[in-house]
Amino acid sequence: MKEQFIPATRSAEHAPVSTDTRSGRLLLAVGTGVFLAAAFPPIPSGVTAFVAMVPFFFLLERIQSGARMFRYAYLAFLIANIGTIYWISGWWGDDNWLKLAGVFVNFVHPLLFTIPSLLLFFLRRRLSPVAAAASFPFVWTTWEWLAHLPELSFPWLLLANTQTYDIESIQFIIWTGSFGITFWIAAVNALIYIWLRRLLHGQWRLASKASLIAVTGILTLLLLPRIHGMIALNESPQRETISIGIVQPDIDPYEKWGVGETPMMKLRNLIELYDSLALFRPDLVLLPETAIPFRILQASYYDEWLWLRNHVDSVGIPLLTGFPHTEFYDDVASAPASARSIPDTDIRYHDFNAAMLLYPDDAIPSIYKKSRLTPLSERIPYLDALPVLQDVLTWGVGISNWGLGNDTTVFRLNVGDETVGFWTMICYETLYPSFVAGFAKRGAEIFGVITNDGWFGATSGPYQLQRYTVLRAIENRRAIARCANNGISCFIDEYGRVTQETTLYTRTAILGDLARNPELTFYSRRGDWFPVGTTALTGLLLLFSIISAYYRK
Repeated sequence: MKEQFIPATRSAEHAPVSTDTRSGRLLLAVGTGVFLAAAFPPIPSGVTAFVAMVPFFFLLERIQSGARMFRYAYLAFLIANIGTIYWISGWWGDDNWLKLAGVFVNFVHPLLFTIPSLLLFFLRRRLSPVAAAASFPFVWTTWEWLAHLPELSFPWLLLANTQTYDIESIQFIIWTGSFGITFWIAAVNALIYIWLRRLLHGQWRLASKASLIAVTGILTLLLLPRIHGMIALNESPQRETISIGIVQPDIDPYEKWGVGETPMMKLRNLIELYDSLALFRPDLVLLPETAIPFRILQASYYDEWLWLRNHVDSVGIPLLTGFPHTEFYDDVASAPASARSIPDTDIRYHDFNAAMLLYPDDAIPSIYKKSRLTPLSERIPYLDALPVLQDVLTWGVGISNWGLGNDTTVFRLNVGDETVGFWTMICYETLYPSFVAGFAKRGAEIFGVITNDGWFGATSGPYQLQRYTVLRAIENRRAIARCANNGISCFIDEYGRVTQETTLYTRTAILGDLARNPELTFYSRRGDWFPVGTTALTGLLLLFSIISAYYRK
């Protein structure tokens, strides 16, 4: 028989009376927010994620209007947002635009979480509290996937991102991708809630058969992934390796764009660490995102380019570095609407946050242009559709308003008699699972990350983005060399194990051997098949709830 919801004020069946008061509801909302915030790095656990939504389910029972549901959901996720990404405004720097954008994100981003919350409220009203909880894994996984697709997306607070320290339990994402972790966490939350609700309502006793079955189900959900992961970690295959050097120059991200040093002085400062690693003859050396902070490929910097080109030729070690890359459009009609104009000419151009591979004795570098840009701080979303906003984004440092790349470049390294596919994601691109998987499918056997996390000081931000990289390694079984301007630089093997972590704000260089893997995981081949499936099932669930409510009337 379907369980029917009865308002809390008319039934003694509901759990503790105190939670039926306004202060009780506030406590439940705050509990969800605090538990979620406590689950994200750098707290090295993530365990609170498995109970974070339980207070939310009890809150869901006690609310009778959509407006009230909106308010409490906003409060819960405002606390979760501020507790997790408080650092995003870069309060330690001098960039007022970054501070404003960070405040905007912290107060506006929680609004997105009210969407699935209202959807669950809709299901609870038409079905039952237990049915709403049972639908939660499908609804939440669908929402996280859909929310990470648009240009305006900010997929930082995905439930999956809470589990990056527990690599033994998340090896299964070679099949499902990280959205499988979201579904797993959501399912555990739902089962715990259903179990507690039955106990609190007197429908089950602690030692009853039904209660023991529920507990067994919860423990099975928690332990099976861990058992699988332990087996996977013990079966690490032997693979051929390449040697990669990482340069962490620790240059102030605000000052590096200034005029205190000449471009040649900045270049020589970077190359000192490259030379120190070259003594060990690695197959590749990485410099971080926009390590070269000027348009070195433009004619005005010909002397700097020629010096760098000749130096790499003489040392004989390939160098991959971040830099601003400018492309010009001579034909105004072919230029995107967001392209900038050179005054008094018909020439338009874009600056791209890019990476280039300089190969010894190869006059033309290979270039990759960043395709996933941080909303507001790097680019105004949908700028090609709304070019009137072109001048709104004006950073106090760097080059404002990057162009949106659409490259599929996989760099090719000659190692011995073989060619190795290597691709580097740039900073924020780390957050996009299927986007990264696409480059494994295009032939990248090893991944790199070049990033500049120094805008945010010694806060949670650099640790979070570094830990999220673990998921990309496991999903695709690709080793990763992570090169950060101010840290954290490190190596990550194909199972997510992190080695040689550098400390923040230190000038250093590290060297490591990374395993090549030309094989594709199921996720690398099929991409986001799992959240596509939950989306279809969520749609069917909504349709069923509407039809069911109609026939009851």
